[in-house]
Amino acid sequence: MSMTFEQLQIIAEQALILSERNTQSISRLEDSLTRLESSLVETKAIADSNARAIQVTANKLDEKFDQIANAIIRDQDRIRKLDQRYRKQQAEIKGLRLETRRILERWLGEPFPDDPDLEDDEPE
Repeated sequence: MSMTFEQLQIIAEQALILSERNTQSISRLEDSLTRLESSLVETKAIADSNARAIQVTANKLDEKFDQIANAIIRDQDRIRKLDQRYRKQQAEIKGLRLETRRILERWLGEPFPDDPDLEDDEPE
């Protein structure tokens, strides 16, 4: 099957048209890839920035947590000391009441009426 010059010329023209279309498509694809690459670089920069901001926030939260934990520990120690002081004062008050009762019994020469506060022993 042999072709004439005109047929070869038509085929060559069609090949040239297809080649130009392919070149244009490749050019558009390259432009799209360039924009995509730029977008990826920008997205990575944003992600890196966000990661740094998240890390800074996490560090600040850790510091605050440590401050709160230390405050709770200090408060627990303070509460324990206040509780010990309260119990000691209550024991002193009870002792003073008993001593007062004994003094009154001696002065009056008879048993002093029962004091309901003295009967109410708190668990220690």
